[in-house]
Amino acid sequence: MFGLSQPTWNICQLGAVFFFNFFSFFTLSALSQTIIENVAESEGINQHAGYYSAFLTYLVFTFGHFVATPIVEIISPKWSIVSGLVGYAMFEAAFLLMNEYFLYFSAACAGFSGSLLWTGQFDYLAQNCQPHTLDRNSSNLWGLSQISLIFGGSYLLILYRFQTGNEFQMPLIRLVVGSFLGCTLISILIGFFLPKPVFKAEKYKIPYFKHLAEIAKISFDRNLLFLLSTFLYTGMELSFFSVVFPTMVSFTKALGNTRDLNACASIFVGIGNVSGCFALSALGARVREIGRKKMVLLAAILHMTCFLLSFLMFPDESPLKPTDKLGYFEPSAYIVLICGFLLGVGDTIFNQQCYTILSDIYEHDKRIEAFAVYRFYQSAASCVVMFYSAHALLKTHIIVLSTFCILATVTFFGIRVPEKYPASPSSEMLEVKESEEKKSMIY
Repeated sequence: MFGLSQPTWNICQLGAVFFFNFFSFFTLSALSQTIIENVAESEGINQHAGYYSAFLTYLVFTFGHFVATPIVEIISPKWSIVSGLVGYAMFEAAFLLMNEYFLYFSAACAGFSGSLLWTGQFDYLAQNCQPHTLDRNSSNLWGLSQISLIFGGSYLLILYRFQTGNEFQMPLIRLVVGSFLGCTLISILIGFFLPKPVFKAEKYKIPYFKHLAEIAKISFDRNLLFLLSTFLYTGMELSFFSVVFPTMVSFTKALGNTRDLNACASIFVGIGNVSGCFALSALGARVREIGRKKMVLLAAILHMTCFLLSFLMFPDESPLKPTDKLGYFEPSAYIVLICGFLLGVGDTIFNQQCYTILSDIYEHDKRIEAFAVYRFYQSAASCVVMFYSAHALLKTHIIVLSTFCILATVTFFGIRVPEKYPASPSSEMLEVKESEEKKSMIY
């Protein structure tokens, strides 16, 4: 279709699902604490409810992986993705009602739905890739998903042009959240029409508790133990760039029009993500030749630079409440945008290398368990960060993030990848495989 092979078309359609989902859910997540802070008093909601709801989401998300994997095997990756999106829609709807108890309940539902969504996404991706297309397809998928951050920030900037003031009031909140909910419903509709995976693997039916034992067993595998710090760090930096960093921008009054700047920062995070995806996609299988370890080292350098700039620029209490104080030097909108870009590029590299190295190391019968371990540690770390974010000063965030960034990079160098295929397949090999794919489609 449209000159694309069926696996590539499937990945593009999956990317469209996640584009609309990310456009709504992650843009709303970046605004959640700021929105809550603005209406907490008038609506009778705890001023830190944005952090607490995110904590509940990641808490349930963490333990949801214990049951998500067999559910994905039973109902298929496609319907796991659709089911997960429904839970996200419920969470978004909670911001229309502004009831604290329903907000927490829907956040918990979104957490369980997320475990189905992400496990299903990984399995669907893996079943539409061959070794030589894995890096390219995963990068394309991530890029299509992350470009939504650019559209989300741009959408908010346009919307704000028709609003007065620099704060969120309920009419504006309902307009923003209502449009986000509509986008999630579109993603659900697209998900209904996802084609069957091309390289669908045979299901392996094992008892549930034996399956849990397999997850526990594989978590002690040498490579996964070395990846533990990397998994934890991806969860920490996800919480930082998706919720904490936007909150810091909104609460630092010295930056001026922080509402517009927050939207611009989201755009630059998206630009960073898409730039990283474009680079990885262009490199394709050459990523293995360059070395995944070197890519992770580059991502760590970018993130450490961002953390240093953030520490010097933002006031220490900026993650907690609006402040007129200054950091070690006067805050600059340009530095905020640079930090957003660095966060985006580094996030893409870290996550892409985790995705692809699990597929490099494990066959399908072990891959889904390994991915469950990855998401368990990642969401557990996000959960912890969200919990202490309601009380932690900026210096605490920077110390913890920097420590785990260094640890994640060092331990990544200890991973051993089995030689299952050539590190850099020849163009001849790729042409033969593409020819075989086209023939199979014709017949």
